[in-house]
Amino acid sequence: MRCAMTELAQRFPSIVSVPTELLPHTPRVAIAMGVFDGVHLGHQAILRELIAVARETHSVPVVLSFYPHPKKVLFPPGPPLLTPLPMQETLFFASGAQRLVRVSFTKKLAACSPERFLEDFFLVEGLTVTAFCVGDNWRFGKGNGGDADFLSRWAVAHGIRPCIVPCVQFGGENISSTRVRAAVQAGDLERASAMLGRPYAISGIVEHGQGIARTRLDCPTANLVEPGQVRPPEGVYAARARVDGRLHSGIVYVGTAPTIREDHATVLELHLFDVECELYGKQIEVEFGKFVRPSIRFANREALQEQIRKDIAVVRQWFAEDGK
Repeated sequence: MRCAMTELAQRFPSIVSVPTELLPHTPRVAIAMGVFDGVHLGHQAILRELIAVARETHSVPVVLSFYPHPKKVLFPPGPPLLTPLPMQETLFFASGAQRLVRVSFTKKLAACSPERFLEDFFLVEGLTVTAFCVGDNWRFGKGNGGDADFLSRWAVAHGIRPCIVPCVQFGGENISSTRVRAAVQAGDLERASAMLGRPYAISGIVEHGQGIARTRLDCPTANLVEPGQVRPPEGVYAARARVDGRLHSGIVYVGTAPTIREDHATVLELHLFDVECELYGKQIEVEFGKFVRPSIRFANREALQEQIRKDIAVVRQWFAEDGK
């Protein structure tokens, strides 16, 4: 396995493998391929198939994904992410995948024919691919010339088992990253969460802000800096934050904070209830819940401070009634 991955890395220096644990000493791998932005219910069906076929074929389950998003390379600036890389990796490994191979998507790779792509990546000395798992709408290669049927024919011809997974539907339509992204941007977080199979969350690192919320509003907040994820509409939301593996209830604001800021920069500020711990520098995930109100400009800081107290009361009540 290591020799095969080394050879792949020599052929394609852009490949980065992320090991989670020492792999069994076997060159047999089952591979799920895709962009997997969001790791939504459709992607999860592919990952379940990967784990099942890997078990049947006594293979190591491997996820092969592409980064950056192909549309970012071919049609810049491309879409904002649903799941940044650390969150993706957590979801992949939680599904049972034992290895992640992340391939840098480039224009050169996009110009590669479907057959050449498969031959160069998978007909490697010392590597036995036992199965491919992809969604039935997966396209690859120059001009999206390769599809699931092409992959199936090529795989069978090379003694590889093709596992073509039907799209998962929600509301009578196929679930896709595009649909989830649109639901988040429209503020329909219930719909987005239903397609993801989990609450929509933004992941980022807590950095120092201006300190206004703590010193002048009596509501200390964590300023979250995230790598270009999809954001819901500006406003106040109930939230749960995962900090060091534990979930805490709180309230989150997304917007330009027009009452107290003049730089028009969009911020994401989180206030956790009943939690006293140092958050600076930590990578945390913020799950979005009930929408409380839109972002508005208040007459003064006192009016904003009073509204914050009301917002917190509303969110605390929501958590109490929802049993969370």
